[in-house]
Amino acid sequence: EEICSVVLALVEQVTYRLRREEMVASTVNVQLRTKDFVDFSHQGKLSNSTSNTKDIYERAKLLLEEMYKEGTEIRLVGIRVDNLSDKDKGQISLFENTKKNEKQEKLDKTLDLLKNKFGYDSVTLAGKLNINEMVKNKKDKYE
Repeated sequence: EEICSVVLALVEQVTYRLRREEMVASTVNVQLRTKDFVDFSHQGKLSNSTSNTKDIYERAKLLLEEMYKEGTEIRLVGIRVDNLSDKDKGQISLFENTKKNEKQEKLDKTLDLLKNKFGYDSVTLAGKLNINEMVKNKKDKYE
């Protein structure tokens, strides 16, 4: 659960930057590094290019579940998106639920406007509310 909170925080940052640059991505990559400096990385394609926080997080979470072994101590979590393209040049799926996507885009856009006006940390997703304290406590534990 703690790693998922970190992944959510990273995905939120990545998707915020994508939307700010008016870009979309079609590939998500998750990287883990253990306390022994052993690296694991998985990547997967999205069904269609997006800058949607929810879609990218869901894919990242699936990738994380594929490679993380319960009880492994993790020192680094990384998220990367690839195969970027301009938002206007993205291919539209014939089968996707456009109403659902429009609602999510509207929500992401509203959150971005609030972050731009009041600061990045002024509005946050509930899944990452205590992330700063959690990361600080883990960091203090190992120092």
